[in-house]
Amino acid sequence: MSGALRVEDMAGIEPSLVLTVPPEFEDENGHVNIRHYFDLHVRAADRTFEVLGINEGYRAARGMSVFSVDHRVRYLDEVLVGQDVEVYVLFLARSAKIVHGVQALFNATTGSLANTFEFVEGHVSLEQRRTVPWPDDVAARLDAAIADGKTWPALPHEPGLGLR
Repeated sequence: MSGALRVEDMAGIEPSLVLTVPPEFEDENGHVNIRHYFDLHVRAADRTFEVLGINEGYRAARGMSVFSVDHRVRYLDEVLVGQDVEVYVLFLARSAKIVHGVQALFNATTGSLANTFEFVEGHVSLEQRRTVPWPDDVAARLDAAIADGKTWPALPHEPGLGLR
């Protein structure tokens, strides 16, 4: 696919997850099964939110966390067992209670964009089980992540999820 985002385009941006695909990820078609793509994105998001301070300590001390609200997954190229993958997370925008972002999963062995994962996460009170505003310190870290200047070249689709 000419003009597609490639792993080289991510120079200077730290991946949230790097992994060599293990044999147990292979499905009956001889490539990575879709359930493992989802797991890789969840693991990358978990690491990214931990960097932002949303971790076990945050949940225990503040009684708040993030819940998934919406996802859009696109498969663009296959990944095989033994190949290396890198997952990058980019926050696009936030509102008082929601953050919108996208992840790119690259086949680092071939350099191709294998998959994109667009997400909306809601900030929630674990007691109320409802969305609540981001605390000022977390909102500031999200704003900094959105504005840090590490923007990606155009993805091969228009983002389809809006803030709610």
